[in-house]
Amino acid sequence: MKKMALVTACALVLGGCAHMAAHHAPQSAVAAARVKQASLAVKQARAHGALWLASPHLLAAARKADAKGLYAKAIKTANMVILQCRTAEKQAAANAHAKPYYPG
Repeated sequence: MKKMALVTACALVLGGCAHMAAHHAPQSAVAAARVKQASLAVKQARAHGALWLASPHLLAAARKADAKGLYAKAIKTANMVILQCRTAEKQAAANAHAKPYYPG
């Protein structure tokens, strides 16, 4: 009976930790993918004429952080670049047909 309780307890403990053993992509691969996405976002925003001035500088910082092995910083900076590019494109689309305002 004691052996059965011990086996059951071990099975529950190991079963509870099973999700922790799942394989995740290494952070270096995630950082490289995000930097690549950020680079494509900058190219696309530049093609539409909607690139903010800070975006290329942040992209360079993300590449530099990725090269140095600071993967969390590279991911965070690349995410900021992607967000800036999306926002810049939305802003350009909203301002495409803007007319001057003359208070009267």
